[in-house]
Amino acid sequence: FLAFVAHVICTRVAGDIYNGIPFSGTYLARDGSLLRVFLTADEKFRIRKRLADFPPDLVDAVLLQEDRYFFAHAGINPVALVKAGWETYVLKERRMGASTITMQLARLKYGLHTRTIPGKLRQIACAVYLDLCFSKDDILEAYLNLAPCGRNIEGYSAASWYYFNLPVAKLDLSQILALAVIPQDPLARAPTRDTAPSELLDARAILCESWIALHPDDGEYRNLIDLPVETVTSFPFEAPHFTELLEARGFSAPKGSESREIRTTIDRKAQRLCEEALRRYIERNGDFGVSNGSVLLVDWTTMRVLASVGSADYFDDAIEGQVNGTIAKRSPGSTLKPFIYALAVEQGRIHPETMLKDTPVSFSEYT
Repeated sequence: FLAFVAHVICTRVAGDIYNGIPFSGTYLARDGSLLRVFLTADEKFRIRKRLADFPPDLVDAVLLQEDRYFFAHAGINPVALVKAGWETYVLKERRMGASTITMQLARLKYGLHTRTIPGKLRQIACAVYLDLCFSKDDILEAYLNLAPCGRNIEGYSAASWYYFNLPVAKLDLSQILALAVIPQDPLARAPTRDTAPSELLDARAILCESWIALHPDDGEYRNLIDLPVETVTSFPFEAPHFTELLEARGFSAPKGSESREIRTTIDRKAQRLCEEALRRYIERNGDFGVSNGSVLLVDWTTMRVLASVGSADYFDDAIEGQVNGTIAKRSPGSTLKPFIYALAVEQGRIHPETMLKDTPVSFSEYT
């Protein structure tokens, strides 16, 4: 018993609730917009955020939907457990859940199967353990980062980008309520690009009524809640070669399980201008055999990379589009000529108006 108490105290002081859980390499442009998210080693999209980074309305909506007494119980809600057990196993009228947020986190963190009585008992024990070892804020933050949101999307930050192409801090209330109800049944409620399932809309409408009962000033959303849910259902995919280079070189490699969100120096406007300029150049010179190219735009005063286009088309296998031309090794060729010219000007051998012939010259056996 004393050993267990010592373990709980040590974990409470220095433990990591995310131990063993990988997070996605996440790359932002210089303005904070998302460029790309990478899959974790276990094939999930997870974007870690601090509790303070989630909007208060989302936190309140999740608590309202999942666990209204989260801050009052010790990991489990005894009243809800007794009621669920009576309905499910005694009356057998319907299967009723009683999982708290802590219990759901235990299932996610430890990979528990909770549809049997032994599995449910293990979940309860793990929930009590988590409540002893970590603060309520730690548990709530972890749930917000790990909640299943359909497909292989986990956490509300990743879901916000995937479904709405917005950072979680910029969601409106109707979007927040839609996300808040997905984890309760992600298979049935996760929207697609073309449709929002009726299960999602119905659950959101019910949550909206509960929300308005507690927040009467938001009554105007009652009229908006019946509108279709417009979703994107994909992550941004910009500057793919540049972000892959950073990911491969470990720029976002965490110590332990800390956040892997990296703000780069990429300027999205400059990136798109460079992509368009390269596309037009190849169109103009296609008859001369030009089919591919790359662009690297650097602010020479700071050496910050503003745009990086590794190929004309990342998805074109005919030109090996996934090869990053900005770092591909090649002969320097004419790249040296302007430096040679500048050196000659600096040494006074020529002046800025001098023209030099760009023709083959032979020196003994060297050409």
